[in-house]
Amino acid sequence: MGLASAASAADLSRPLVAVTPAVPVVTQQALDAVSGLNGKIEGVGGYEWGDKTFRDHAFGRLAGSVAMPIGHSFGAQLDVAGETARGEFGGAVGGHLFWRNPSFALLGVYADGYTTKAPKGDFNLGRVAAEGELYLDRVSLSAIAGVEYGNMIKTRGFIDAVASLYATDDLRVYAGWRNDFAGNQGRGGVEYQLPASTGWGNVALFAEGRVGEHGYAAGLGGVKVYFGQQKSLMRRHREDDPDTWSTQSGGAVAQAISGGQLVKKKKDKPEPPPPCDTRTPCCDARSTRC
Repeated sequence: MGLASAASAADLSRPLVAVTPAVPVVTQQALDAVSGLNGKIEGVGGYEWGDKTFRDHAFGRLAGSVAMPIGHSFGAQLDVAGETARGEFGGAVGGHLFWRNPSFALLGVYADGYTTKAPKGDFNLGRVAAEGELYLDRVSLSAIAGVEYGNMIKTRGFIDAVASLYATDDLRVYAGWRNDFAGNQGRGGVEYQLPASTGWGNVALFAEGRVGEHGYAAGLGGVKVYFGQQKSLMRRHREDDPDTWSTQSGGAVAQAISGGQLVKKKKDKPEPPPPCDTRTPCCDARSTRC
């Protein structure tokens, strides 16, 4: 018994050896729908072209978003944007409420409103939609689809979809297509986040081109500043803020104006009366018109 006690005491005095698990442990934080309170601000400048009734012009936009987690699996985001185009101001507000697994997909509901002044008068647009994203390795598929309504358009369905390829963790190339009250419009662009080693790892530069029906085309570029954890661009898009869809409404309005949809129609001038016939009772020799 004495020998056994001594052996037990010797075993207890030995330092414990740390055991590394064979399977890496994934923390809950990495799987949250939104990694934490975060946001972004973007500034944009560009130029728009249209058909012969459209006055080509420069435009500018400033937009911001704030996203926050709601528990572990849900998140919410608020978008606000203001822009100037055609000498008029336009404003948009949008909201997202969603479930997301950053390694797989996002599903949620989306709504926004946009207002500006068109040649035909004050134009107001509202949209309610389902929102979805699917993450396939370095490819992300994003879309909203729902109903749009306004004071100058008929209530109808619409869709806006984007496919993104992350050539590197910080370089995104994307292409999108939209069908709404203005018709069809396609867009393509690139976004690049500066390396963290430069001290500007939360800044991204982007450029985009658009082509649509009714002779509409646009080119734009700008800068985005992200707020939150330092991470790659791909992780930001999958763990932080979803796409800001409301910033597409200004391009739709411009395309509709190019197509004459939001433009006052000119009234036909009445035809002049026939020349006076002095043989009729209503006329005399001094009149040129009846």
